[in-house]
Amino acid sequence: MDIVLVLSQMGILFFMMLAGFIANKAGIMGKESETWLSRLVVNVTCPALIIVSVTTCERLEDNKILAEIFLVAVGYYVILPILSKAVIRLIKIKKDQASEYEAMLVYSNIGFMGLPIVNAVLGQKAILYLTVFMAVFNISIFSYGLLLLAGGEQTLNWRKLINPGTVSALAAVVLYLLNAGLPPVLGDSVAAIGNITTPLAMLVIGSSLANQPIRDVLEDKSAIIFVCISLIVFPLLFLGVGRIFIDDHLLLGVIVLSTGMPVAANVAMIRNESGGDGAFISKGIFLSNLFSIASIPIIAMLLPNG
Repeated sequence: MDIVLVLSQMGILFFMMLAGFIANKAGIMGKESETWLSRLVVNVTCPALIIVSVTTCERLEDNKILAEIFLVAVGYYVILPILSKAVIRLIKIKKDQASEYEAMLVYSNIGFMGLPIVNAVLGQKAILYLTVFMAVFNISIFSYGLLLLAGGEQTLNWRKLINPGTVSALAAVVLYLLNAGLPPVLGDSVAAIGNITTPLAMLVIGSSLANQPIRDVLEDKSAIIFVCISLIVFPLLFLGVGRIFIDDHLLLGVIVLSTGMPVAANVAMIRNESGGDGAFISKGIFLSNLFSIASIPIIAMLLPNG
C-alpha cells in the first residue's frame, strides 16, 4: 500500500471532517442539518455511489468470485459475533452492557463512512466487494442485531430489510451479473449524485464530533477499551489471519477496513427504538469516530499491495 497515497486520501477526508466541525461551531451546521444530510447520504447518494461504482468498475475474471465474496461476507458476520462474545467474557464487561458492546463490535459503519474510505484507499473496484458485504450487513443487523439490542422483546421485522442500501446493493449486483450499464445521461447523473457522498458524509461526521462533551466521554474506561478493541485489535487480528487464508488483496482490504470502521449509527437507532438507554452506544459512536481519524490510516498502510 502506497503510504503517501493513503496519507493523502485520509488527509482529504480529515479536512472535510474539520470543515464540518468548524461549520458546527460557527452555527452553520447543527443536529437538524446533520439529520437531513444523513438521510440524504443513506437514502440517495450512497445508493447512487454503489450502483455507479459497481456498474463501471473493472470486471472480475470470473463471476464465481462474486459468490465467494458473498460466502466470505456471511462467514464474517457469523465469526464476528462469536469473537465479540469471547472478548466480552474475557474482559468481563458488565452483563447489562454486554449486548450493546457486542453490537458495537459487530456492526461498523461500512456504508456511510466505509464507502468513501474503501473507495479512497482500495479504489473503485473494491466497491463491488463492499457492496456484497453491505447486503449481508443489512440482513444481519435487522435480524440478529435487532434481537440482540431489543433483549428478545421484539420480533424480527422483515420489512426493515427492504431499504435503499439493500435494494441498491442487490440492484448493482444484478446489473453487474447482466453486464448492463446505465444509459449515458442517466449514468452521468447518478455518478454526479454519488460523488457528493464523501464530502457530505465527512461534513456530517465532523459536525457530530463538535456536539460531544469530550471530557465526559473520555472518563468512561469501558468505552476506551471498546475503541482499542474495535479500531486496533480486531482489524489487526483479521489482517494477520486473513494473510494466511486470503489471496485476494481487495477482499482482505475490504474485510480489514470494514472491521476498523467506527460504530454504525444503526446500532443507536435500533437501541432507541427498543426503548433502551443508548447513552453507552452514543459514547462508543463518538469515540470510535474520533479515534478512527488516526487508526484508519495506520491500518490502511499495513494492507498488502495488489
